[in-house]
Amino acid sequence: MYVAILTSKPNTEVLRTETKPRHDAYWEEHLGRIRFGGPILSDDGKTRMGQILLLDVDDRATAERIVTGDPFVEVGCFEKWSIHRYRLSVEAGHLT
Repeated sequence: MYVAILTSKPNTEVLRTETKPRHDAYWEEHLGRIRFGGPILSDDGKTRMGQILLLDVDDRATAERIVTGDPFVEVGCFEKWSIHRYRLSVEAGHLT
C-alpha cells in the first residue's frame, strides 16, 4: 500500500471546475485500487489545501502512474506531491 499526499496550488478553483468531469471519470476507473481518499481542507472546511489517497497497489511505480494520470495533476492543480509506502495499523477502531 502507498499513500499519496498532494498539496494544492492556490487560485486553481476555475481550473478544478473545468477539469472535474475528467478527474471524476479517471478515478471511477481506479476505484478498486483506492482504500480511501479525499481533500485536505483548511479550518474553514471549504478551502482545498490538498488531497490524500491511500492506494492499494504493490509498488511505487504503479502508485506514481495512477497519481500522475489524474487530470488534476496533469493540468497543474497541485504544486507538489509525494508518495510513501504505508502500513495500515488501525482501521474502523480496530488494530490490524
